Amino acid sequence: MRIGGKYKGSASLPDLPRIDVRQALASVAGIGARTVSNVKKILKLAHPILKGALRNGTLTINKAIQFCQYPQTEQLEHLVRYSEESETSKIIRRAITRPKEEEEGRPEAATILDALRVQEVQQPGSVLVRIGRLQRTVVVIGQDLLAGPHFKGGLKLT
Repeated sequence: MRIGGKYKGSASLPDLPRIDVRQALASVAGIGARTVSNVKKILKLAHPILKGALRNGTLTINKAIQFCQYPQTEQLEHLVRYSEESETSKIIRRAITRPKEEEEGRPEAATILDALRVQEVQQPGSVLVRIGRLQRTVVVIGQDLLAGPHFKGGLKLT
């Protein structure tokens, strides 16, 4: 038995090329390999509501992977903040692209700023200031301010 085992030919298996499963999945899906890794990470770390936002298209994979850096308890806060900023930006972009002739009925900036100052003095915390990503200053005011006593002549909304 020793001699038989000693002189037995060794089994030499062929070296098969290694397959990068991540790359293979990505090519079948028509996406990048990094996206496959990101989705795997999102499925493991993301809050269920975050996953739902991905499914319905309100959130991108790239933004979701950024939120996954936070604990699940904080992910919802970041999602809400992101959604608010996104919707506000949409409204601002639409308002900025309006033709010039619509701007004639708008109040002067100084009038609005003065009314905001008075509003904040009368009701502390009623004026919210947010820093945006735009390269210009945009003031969004509620209709309640326009109907208030600071605008005596009444303003035409555009």
